[in-house]
Amino acid sequence: MRKSKVLRGLNIFFATLGVLVVAGLLFIFITNSTGLGTLASVIGLVKTQALYDIHTPNIIEGATSGVVDALDDPYSKYLDKKTWKDLKERLEAEFGGIGVYVLQDREGRLKVVSPIKGTPAYKEGIKDGDIIIRINGESTMGMTQDDAVHLMRGDPGTQLVLGVYREAANQEYDFKIIREVINIPSVEAKTLDSAGQIGYIRLNQFHSRSAQEMADNLNKLLAEKHIKGLILDLRDNGGGDFDSSISIASIFLDGEEVVSVADAKGNKNVYRASREKVDIPMVVLVNGNSASASEILAGALQDNKRALLVGQKTYGKGLVQTVYPLRNGGALKLTTQKYFTPDGTDINEIGINPDYTIENNPESDQDLQLNKATELIKEQIY
Repeated sequence: MRKSKVLRGLNIFFATLGVLVVAGLLFIFITNSTGLGTLASVIGLVKTQALYDIHTPNIIEGATSGVVDALDDPYSKYLDKKTWKDLKERLEAEFGGIGVYVLQDREGRLKVVSPIKGTPAYKEGIKDGDIIIRINGESTMGMTQDDAVHLMRGDPGTQLVLGVYREAANQEYDFKIIREVINIPSVEAKTLDSAGQIGYIRLNQFHSRSAQEMADNLNKLLAEKHIKGLILDLRDNGGGDFDSSISIASIFLDGEEVVSVADAKGNKNVYRASREKVDIPMVVLVNGNSASASEILAGALQDNKRALLVGQKTYGKGLVQTVYPLRNGGALKLTTQKYFTPDGTDINEIGINPDYTIENNPESDQDLQLNKATELIKEQIY
């Protein structure tokens, strides 16, 4: 008897679910009959009249990509299987490539951000600020950041021809670069003064190992060099893993709010630091290429009065993307939330203003921003 009731209940549930699905499909068809009819006509004409053949799976993939593109959101994208693999490799910080970070500016140009020392791109002479105009002869006009990264990746030992425009020289250059396995440590650490009291850590990106690398390098500076102050350099750091920014903030904060995020329905989550604070004077360097996770970290340290910010206004990417793996091996990277600094500030398309605005001269080797940060640290520790 009990089993019979269960089966009857399941039948009712699935019958109701079926009615709702059919009703939903009918609603979509009725309210979008013109658009769906147009789509069907286009597919039919392509399949029967086009000079070039197209396979149905390619039609489906193209339509899937088009749905995401219709959002008109530069950060949301359908990732095919290969592009999704490249993104995972980047977040895991080991891949075959040339060793550059790429950032798409507001004009849609693909700019090189700080080529990594010792990598093929660095050794061949690629410079910070170079604008990528061709990849293996293919124009980058209209190309996304993800597409460019995908094209520059490849098997170690293979050649990449990178065409760049260098604004300072008003000239184009072609570089022939042999790809290598790129193992990217996200942290570079040293001391700046002869007494070893001022520590300097440059954080290049936020990936799965960044927080541990930060903790290890900082602990080494504290234990071996006995530093009394720290300069954290987030310049030219275009971001990366969201969770990594929370973990790194937790090294310097003690339970304070790091960031809050809100979705389209107004649902809000607040992320707080754990209680593991390293309590030494601190200055953070930022510039116009400091974006996303860099801005989460910089905003948390500034709003909580934990560190002074020196440099130039940050990029202004206050949006969070969620990646959803798909059944075909690809993934959907979708903007799902907007984030706010602890003071409740929305920095998207605005950026974070530093406490001290200092501009470096690109024609000079003198780092005025670092000089100012050093001056501020010395005022606190000497």
